[in-house]
Amino acid sequence: MLDERHLEHQLTNDERDFFEENGYLIIEDAIPPEMVKRLEEAIDIIWHNPPHDDNDKRAHHPPADLTRNFFFPNFLWRNDLFADLLDWHTTFPKVWGILGWNIYSYHSHFIITPPEVDAGKEAHTFGWHQDSGRVNSELESSPRPRLSLKIAYWLSDVTLPEHGGLWIVPGSHKMDRLDRPTDGVSQPKGAMPVLAKPGSAVFFDRRTWHARGLNSSNVTRKGLFYGYGFRWIRPKDDMTIPQSLLDRSDPVRRQLLGDGTCGNGYYSPTDEDVPLKVWLEEHGVKL
Repeated sequence: MLDERHLEHQLTNDERDFFEENGYLIIEDAIPPEMVKRLEEAIDIIWHNPPHDDNDKRAHHPPADLTRNFFFPNFLWRNDLFADLLDWHTTFPKVWGILGWNIYSYHSHFIITPPEVDAGKEAHTFGWHQDSGRVNSELESSPRPRLSLKIAYWLSDVTLPEHGGLWIVPGSHKMDRLDRPTDGVSQPKGAMPVLAKPGSAVFFDRRTWHARGLNSSNVTRKGLFYGYGFRWIRPKDDMTIPQSLLDRSDPVRRQLLGDGTCGNGYYSPTDEDVPLKVWLEEHGVKL
């Protein structure tokens, strides 16, 4: 639920300038250590005992192999802690500061990456890309439109390149193409690891070219990824949001979970469709 704390963590001019120039932003100590611990416990339960129902048919994971990369989408409804991060007071105000009020969470997943014994000692990366798939081929504009952003909440230590954290090319959100080396070792020009402590939140523009580093450390990499986009963007996950979660959510969180009054309300919203807009106006926030 939004409260006065959210007003204290709005996007500053310096943060806006940095994000606009570089395509990413780090907020240290975004979530306190005790919550980091509880979130880690919550994802570990799923990691060790992954559910196998129809809603999780796209979860890419080997059910019994804890030594391999574990990717799990559509997790917001599985624990109230996950839903709490949707409108977290230290981070969500910066989302509305960048994207505005006609937004929701169209995509979420968490990733657990155990130490990769064959990664070697070099800080390799793989999979350089911009998010959103076919959007990058089918929209007729240059540079491509922002449309969405992600927040990576780190539950593990990624303060060293060998921890396998996020790699980016700062400023590449303004580039439609990236020269990517093919030797499996070299990085694109300007590439850097985004180093962060547990509890940090890393924002990145969906257009920012990014990749995951290989985890050659002895630390298991754990991160939660929350995607926010305009309400007229289709969900990227199955987005199984049970009615029980909507019923116990306040209006703004219901908006973030994808609720609305009708199809046209995503394109031409009324105040009933976007309670975030109403709350911001009532608190004197101008966007």
